[in-house]
Amino acid sequence: MKQASEFYEELKDTFDYTCRSWLHMQLTQTTEEESRLIIGAAAFLFDNLFAKENAGADITKLVYEDAGNSYSGKKLSAKATSMRLAMSGDDFSLGTSPLREYVKWVGESEPDALTAYNDDYGKLALITIEELVNLLVEQEKDIPQLRIAELLFLNVIDLYFRFYKQILGEKAKGMKSAPCFLSVEEANQRIRSEIGD
Repeated sequence: MKQASEFYEELKDTFDYTCRSWLHMQLTQTTEEESRLIIGAAAFLFDNLFAKENAGADITKLVYEDAGNSYSGKKLSAKATSMRLAMSGDDFSLGTSPLREYVKWVGESEPDALTAYNDDYGKLALITIEELVNLLVEQEKDIPQLRIAELLFLNVIDLYFRFYKQILGEKAKGMKSAPCFLSVEEANQRIRSEIGD
């Protein structure tokens, strides 16, 4: 299995697990289908920018199988294009959204979080999280937006870093955004050990 296909499946599982087990959300069919387009677009960009295994056809097939009748190749392509455009330019950290507000808030006490904006590795993770957070905020009005942003940030950043380490090995620690990924990895290890105790 190509890395981008594995990435798609794991990101889908991470999103579903975060919604079900951490946020206690029951996704509507529309939200679930829309999430598959976002995750598919993220997997396509992951392959195009980093894995470089020409996995576009594989990802399209996975999204089609998951989205069913709502699948649209044009929508998938448009989502990937809009996410890629959002990553470009030096103003990526500007603007407001629940995710950006969360990163700014965390950045006041944990400045390493702000390094996620420093390269495309971090930007792809952030734009993926932002799209997913915005989708959930649209469906769920009763859960605080920062709570949704926090849980997706912790879980999805962690997932991205695992895949970046598969591609880059030890060089992953030299990414300009590495301090963010490393601090989240450390925080998640601490949370898991506390749950274990």
